Amino acid sequence: MRLDSLRKLRVQAQEALTMELAQATQELVSMEQRCDALEAQIQSDTSAYQLHTEQGLVIEALWEWQGRLDVQRAALRQARSAVGHLTEVWTSAHARLVEAAQERKILDRLLERQREAHDAELHRREQQVMDEAAGRMFQHRARRGVS
Repeated sequence: MRLDSLRKLRVQAQEALTMELAQATQELVSMEQRCDALEAQIQSDTSAYQLHTEQGLVIEALWEWQGRLDVQRAALRQARSAVGHLTEVWTSAHARLVEAAQERKILDRLLERQREAHDAELHRREQQVMDEAAGRMFQHRARRGVS
């Protein structure tokens, strides 16, 4: 496979990883916001629960509040677990993106060196052709006796 083709594949892979990282970032931010909202709701409901218990509650209302808070705490645990998972996904995507960028930079340098070597070879050949032409001219003048 030619270096140009390989570089194009690496650029495409890097773009795909950039998109994956953006998606992971968006999901992570969204889940962190969900955690914040759940924590705020739990805090608010806990305050309301305490206020109601101070005023006196019937047992059914007490169970209802306990159930509600238990559901919210379970949702918060689940959301925090999702944040942990999404953090791992983000870290992995970021590491793969960094690696892909490094590989692309290496290919860029190799391509640049290849172009420089090609240009140097062309320059060498052009110089050789010019030297040969000058040599033939000099020989032709020397044979004719022109100085």
